[in-house]
Amino acid sequence: MNTRMVGESDMDVTADWYWEGNVVEAIARFLTQDGWAIVGRADTHSKERGVDIQATRHGRTLLLEAKGYPSKNYRDPRRAAEVKPTNPTNQAQQWYSHALLKVMRLQTKHPEAVVALGLPDFPRYRALFEETRGGLARLGVALLTVRADGTVTTWGAQWSR
Repeated sequence: MNTRMVGESDMDVTADWYWEGNVVEAIARFLTQDGWAIVGRADTHSKERGVDIQATRHGRTLLLEAKGYPSKNYRDPRRAAEVKPTNPTNQAQQWYSHALLKVMRLQTKHPEAVVALGLPDFPRYRALFEETRGGLARLGVALLTVRADGTVTTWGAQWSR
């Protein structure tokens, strides 16, 4: 496990810290500080499809699939006052499973790459990670979590230099 503080003032204050775009930004800053060169990043504001972060370091490629954490209210300004009918905890499990499928597809397509999940640090995601940790380790999938203060923590043997 490796923990590093990323500048809190760098966080986008216009959205929740756990929004996918802020998770991607925090991880991109962390990766840059860790010596990775960001060579591709999906535009989460426009909901661009594809790899959320692609980076290289010492001849290795990292492909990261990020997810945010579901909010209780809709993000659409026209519906922002409405509470979603789905419990965020249940929706988080769906988002986690979608992320797992994506990293498995990435790993199959790019077996030489380090493949990673990037998630905001919430108890539900930590519990899901613990339930799947053994399988992810066998697959060589790393996990990067982002806390509200911008701290990024890495998990997984594939992460070592």
